[in-house]
Amino acid sequence: MSGQLVSRSRLRKAAPWGGLVLLWLIVSVSIGLLGFANDSERVTIGAHAANVSPTFDGHATLDLGAVLPRLRLQTDMPAGLGINIDIQETDANNLTELLNRDALIASQPDGEIARIREVIREMAVDNAVAGAGSGLLAAVVVATTWAMVGPRRRRELWVALHHSERRVQHRAIVVLVAMLITIASIFGPGRMRVPETAPTEWQPLSKLLPELSFDERLKTVEVASGFSTTGGIGVIKTAVETYERSTDFYGQLRERVTRVGGRIRQAGEGETVALLVSDRHDNIGMDPFAAEVGKVAGAKVLIDAGDDSSSGQAWEVFSINSLAQHFRDLKVVAVAGNHDAGGHIEDAMRKNKFTVLDSKPVDVEGIRFLGDSDPTRTGLGSADTPGDETTAEQSKRLADIACEQAENKRISTFVVHDPASFQDTANRGCASLLLSGHLHRQVGPETKTVDSRPVTTFTNGTTGGAAYAFALGYTLRRPGEVTLITYRDGQPMGLQTVTAELTGEVKVGVFRPIAS
Repeated sequence: MSGQLVSRSRLRKAAPWGGLVLLWLIVSVSIGLLGFANDSERVTIGAHAANVSPTFDGHATLDLGAVLPRLRLQTDMPAGLGINIDIQETDANNLTELLNRDALIASQPDGEIARIREVIREMAVDNAVAGAGSGLLAAVVVATTWAMVGPRRRRELWVALHHSERRVQHRAIVVLVAMLITIASIFGPGRMRVPETAPTEWQPLSKLLPELSFDERLKTVEVASGFSTTGGIGVIKTAVETYERSTDFYGQLRERVTRVGGRIRQAGEGETVALLVSDRHDNIGMDPFAAEVGKVAGAKVLIDAGDDSSSGQAWEVFSINSLAQHFRDLKVVAVAGNHDAGGHIEDAMRKNKFTVLDSKPVDVEGIRFLGDSDPTRTGLGSADTPGDETTAEQSKRLADIACEQAENKRISTFVVHDPASFQDTANRGCASLLLSGHLHRQVGPETKTVDSRPVTTFTNGTTGGAAYAFALGYTLRRPGEVTLITYRDGQPMGLQTVTAELTGEVKVGVFRPIAS
C-alpha cells in the first residue's frame, strides 16, 4: 500500500544508507578501541616522568621499577577501565629524597589524579576521533565504489555470483579456514607454552605492614608479591610513615578551620571575598587547609602571588595541578614568582585556565586587576639570575600602565610577587590595593593617601610554611598564612589573615577595614 509508513520499496532505498551507517559504526568502534587500548602518553606525575597507558582490569597499577614493588588500587571507573603508570626517571638526588617526595605528594593526590584522568580522557577523545574518521573513510570508499560500479554491472555480478554459487561457497570455506589457521598461529603458541613464573599475586598493604595503621585510602592499596616487596619492606614502611604523618598533620589543620570558623568573617550581601596565597613552594599539604578557609568565608576568587614551586622545574607542575583541583570552583588570578621561572609553572597555570596577569588590566568577578610575573629567576639554593628587566624596571613600567587608566577604570588590585615591583605604583597612588609575597613574612597592611586617594600595600606571609625556598614536608617549617580580602563593588574594604601555626593550631586574625 502506498500509504504504508514502512514499505518494501522504502526499505530497499534505505538499506544502502543503513549499511553505510552500520559499516561506519563497526569500523569506528573497532579502530577507536584498538587505538585506545594500545595508546600511551608520557607525562610528569609528582616527582617523576611517567608513561601512562589505559588497561581494562579496573585497577590503577604503578610500576615502580625493579627495586620497589608494583602497587595497585581500584579505579572505580566505568567499563572496568584501568590505568597502568610506568614510573620512570626523576631528578631526585637520592632514594630517601625521592621517597619523601612521593609519599608527601601521595598524601594530597587529588591534583595528580585529576591530571591522570585528563590524560586518559584526552586519549579516549583522540582515538574516538581517529576511529570516526577511519569509519567515515571506509563508508566513503564503499559508497564511491558502489556508485562507480553502477546498477547494471551490479546486476551482472549478482547473476554471475548466483550461477557459480557452489564454487563461491567452496572458496569462502577455504578462505575461512585459512583465516582461522592464521589467527591460531598468531595467538596459539603463546598460550600453549607453560609459563616459567607464576602469575603476579597481590596482597593488601595492610597485610604487608600489620604493625601500622592505615587510612581508608591506603586500605585499598595492594602490593605485588615477590623479592622487591620483601626486600624493600623497610623502604615501603618509611614511605607509609611519611604519608601518615603528612595526612595526620594537614588533616588536623583542616578540621581546626571548622572549629574556628565562627571567627572567620564571611561574605555579606553584595560582597565578594578573595583568598590570597603566596610562596607555597610545593607544599600541597596546605591546599586543603587554604581551600577550607576559602569555603568558610564564601570566597569566589583565589589570588596567587607566586612561588608555587621551588625551582620551576617540570616535575613541580604537581603543585599547580593540586591548586587547580582544590580551588576548581573559584576563579584563579595568578602571577609566577622568581622560583617559578622557566615557563613550566606559567604554562601549567594557563592550561588549568588560571588568569595569569601579564601587564594588561583584566576584570575578574568585578575586580579590576593588574600585575605581572616576577622577572628574576632563582633556583633552589642558587643565586638570582636577571631576566629581561629588573624589579625596579618592572615597577616603573607597571606604574605607567596603572596610571594611564581612566578614573572609572582605576586598578582595584595590583598583584606582583616581589613588593619591590609595586613601589612606583604605590608612590603614585594608581591602585587601591597592592599585594605581594616573596618575603615569607607578613608586612602590612599599610595605608597612605596619595592625591586624596587611599593606597594600601600588603605582603602575605608564606602559605607553604617555607624556610628559604623549600616547604614540601609532613610538617611546617614556619607558620603558613593565607589572607581573606573582602570587596564591595569591586573595591577592597578589608583584610583578615588565617595562620596555621607550627603546633597545628589555627590562628584567625582580626578583620582590618581598608579605606577605598
